Amino acid sequence: MKITKDNFAQAKFDAFSMFNDRWALLTAGSPDKYNTMTIGWGTLGTIWGPPKKGKQIVTVFVRENRKTHEVLKDSDYFTVCFFPEENRKDLGKMGSISGNDDPDKLSKTGLTVKPLGDAVGFEQAMLTFVCKKIYSHKFDIKDVPQDIASTMYADGNPIHYTYMGEIEDVFGEID
Repeated sequence: MKITKDNFAQAKFDAFSMFNDRWALLTAGSPDKYNTMTIGWGTLGTIWGPPKKGKQIVTVFVRENRKTHEVLKDSDYFTVCFFPEENRKDLGKMGSISGNDDPDKLSKTGLTVKPLGDAVGFEQAMLTFVCKKIYSHKFDIKDVPQDIASTMYADGNPIHYTYMGEIEDVFGEID
């Protein structure tokens, strides 16, 4: 099914599989200044509206030490792009190389940047959500379940921020 802004609300997405199994690239910033990272955590949903009129959102989670976080906190837009299986190695590279260490990590992949108005996506993406950032919040470690805090945030591992973006555009295809 071809997905557009006009029909994506009727599409059936398996958000659990999309984020957990397929991964995605989160890209923050504008075509002039952006950073990208691989994500495996995220949600699709609605918020802040009556039934059938809530804001349609993508929520992502980014550690505060990531270059993408630095760019995203000062950006109005971000994208979440999903790729076909043949791009899995590229997503692996984008997730294992920090933008703090190598600002040109994209050159180590076969991915091609695609300007999307004030946001950035990729030519190879099979599904792209263009989101306007509407909310962010830093996790409070005291509210994180102890078993999670003692593993995910042990040994000084940085805490995550939640970023919610209202979906302004979407395009691509789903099975």
